[in-house]
Amino acid sequence: MADVFISYARADQKVAAKVAAALQKASHSVWWDADLPAHRAYSDEIEQQLRSAKAAVVLWSRDAAASQWVRAEADLARGEGKLVQLSIDGTTPPLPFNQIQCADLSSWRGGTRHAGLAKALASVGALVAGGAKPYRPRSARAAAARPWARWAAAAALLLLLAGGAFLALRWWQGDSERRPVVAVLPFESLDPANRSFAAGMWEDTRQAIGRNPQLLVIGPNSAREIAGKDPKAVAKVADYLVEGSVRSAADRVRINASLVRTKDGSSLWSKSFERQLKDVFALQGEIAGEIEGHIRGRLAERGGVRPQNFATSGEVYALYNEARATIRRRDTMQYRQAREQLRQAVKLDPNFAPGWATLAVAELIYGPSTDQSDIGYDKDRSQKYARRAIALAPNLAAGHAALGLALRRGPRAEAALQRAIELDPNDFESISWLANFNKGAGKEERALELYSRAAEIEPLFWPAALNKLDLLLRKGDAAKVEAEMKRIEKLGDPTIRTLARIEVAQARGDLSEATRIALGMLKSDPRKSQGIVGFPLYGLLLQLGYEAEARRAFPPPPFGPLLWANDPRGLAMVDAMNLPPQRFFGLHPLPMNAGRVYVVTGRGAELAAKYRAVARSPEDFVEVVGTESDFATVAPFLALALRQDNDPAAANAVLALAERILTTQVVERRADQDAKLARVRAVQGKAELALKGLEAAVRGGWLPNPPSMMTDIAKDPALDSLKSDPRFEAARQRILGHLRKERAELGPISVD
Repeated sequence: MADVFISYARADQKVAAKVAAALQKASHSVWWDADLPAHRAYSDEIEQQLRSAKAAVVLWSRDAAASQWVRAEADLARGEGKLVQLSIDGTTPPLPFNQIQCADLSSWRGGTRHAGLAKALASVGALVAGGAKPYRPRSARAAAARPWARWAAAAALLLLLAGGAFLALRWWQGDSERRPVVAVLPFESLDPANRSFAAGMWEDTRQAIGRNPQLLVIGPNSAREIAGKDPKAVAKVADYLVEGSVRSAADRVRINASLVRTKDGSSLWSKSFERQLKDVFALQGEIAGEIEGHIRGRLAERGGVRPQNFATSGEVYALYNEARATIRRRDTMQYRQAREQLRQAVKLDPNFAPGWATLAVAELIYGPSTDQSDIGYDKDRSQKYARRAIALAPNLAAGHAALGLALRRGPRAEAALQRAIELDPNDFESISWLANFNKGAGKEERALELYSRAAEIEPLFWPAALNKLDLLLRKGDAAKVEAEMKRIEKLGDPTIRTLARIEVAQARGDLSEATRIALGMLKSDPRKSQGIVGFPLYGLLLQLGYEAEARRAFPPPPFGPLLWANDPRGLAMVDAMNLPPQRFFGLHPLPMNAGRVYVVTGRGAELAAKYRAVARSPEDFVEVVGTESDFATVAPFLALALRQDNDPAAANAVLALAERILTTQVVERRADQDAKLARVRAVQGKAELALKGLEAAVRGGWLPNPPSMMTDIAKDPALDSLKSDPRFEAARQRILGHLRKERAELGPISVD
């Protein structure tokens, strides 16, 4: 038997259907006479359903007030204390029902954010719960928890939406090509113990809808910001809202989903789904298919790509979802846990393709600076896992994206990332990774276009925003930098705003200001901030000479401080890990730090042997080390090591390629590139050119950037041949003087 009985006049059947849908969306089982079975007597079935229901909703209208059936049903419900009244056309309920509170739905058009509907749902929820606290929508619950903040939250959102990124991006699309914008709001978990599960169903449903190339699906962080906000403000952001609630018990899951048009609040579609837990991916695919069909019939003419379906257990899905959410947050301190959860997921279900794809990403991003006992980062393993995901599910966008990320550079990497975006045009991570690929290849305009596209889909995805800002700073376009900073500030997100301010301060050489901003973020919430701001703060503190504080801000691996001090014990610790050379050279900044120590301690032959084990030529080595910029940084140390191993020809070949890259491609900001070129030319023996390049770099505001490079250039073996020239010492003192000034401006600090 159903929890809720609906009584109405026959003329009001369409409204009754909408009320039934709204109640189902609130996870109530509903009976109305559209559900009458053919084999039972009409009156018998109605009476049985009405008596067994916990709440009876009566829809009063002029026709209903004149109906003896409606009056009789209302009277029975009133006598049992379970009557909930709605006036759908402004009619006052007849005697004696006019003495009981009645919600006004006369202006309701089917939307979910109507005061009268909320009032009715609260009453129904209380009755169904047996007198428990009445049900209220998410937005109402949040406002009640913080009544003092209602006006502030509404005002903040209006400011965000009225002039923020969403509206600007709508304008940017142009009327002729604008795609319908869909916001998939976080699904509500009706059981607090299943919040992670509900979050996973929400994310997968959002991604499935996003595979439709004719729709623009707002990213998850922005969807969270929209949830429960003022309908008029939301309508400025999205054309459609997808809302849902999730309830799971034992091995079953039930999802109520609905599609709402924001301009008028109309409910276009609402449905309940119930499946076994092992069918969760098929379920989210079914929901996505129905939703895209309803939108496609109106605006998205060419339709979308149906998602690949996967089946797995609830346990595997929960592990996978929690790990994926952690990785999305880009909190490096939590990467190890996420990787272990994914390993457990694919162990439990070796055929779960999304788990393998996400594990491939976790193996790549988990590096040596995130844990003191586990070196992490395995490119070969990452490629293997990505290919396994693709073999299991050839049309899984995440698998192709992970493969492109693992390959890092070259036509195969680019093709894999492009394939991922073809399969899922709204996957902002894949788009951002393709932008990184183009940035590394010196294709700045294409990279800017892609970063903007990623930010269009998910304005709160801070890696895309920061990479875009970095490119604009590199180009020296002050007007565009200012415009981008205004866009970021309007978003109102503290993480993006803080990281962007750090980036700009560093570009200006204002290290004290950058450090103050980073310290403020860390101290405001150390648990949430350390994995995001800790590593950049670590580099800033090293630059300013606060080595002990740097280690507290972001604990490095145990060999890190030793290598920074050119202590050979650090090399002994690295050697004890028995890293394959391929992994050694991919673990930045390990090859830069260890390479320097190999050279200054006279052990260059060991570094040379690692090089020969992975590359037959300098061009091969670029593939191993990652990017042209990384190659140009490590090339001087490698050349010196090859010379120590009596191989000058190989050393000259490495230096020649580095010089060619730095003179023909844009791989860094101008001053940084001048400094790298000076280091290469100093090792080549081109002292005059090297000194001029070093002077140009320092005039341009260049500062050595730890932990890849020592702050005192006199400790850089690549520049040894220049030390006797007064111009070198002048450049060195200018750098050290800048750092002393910044340290004095910052003053004493505390990281704890």
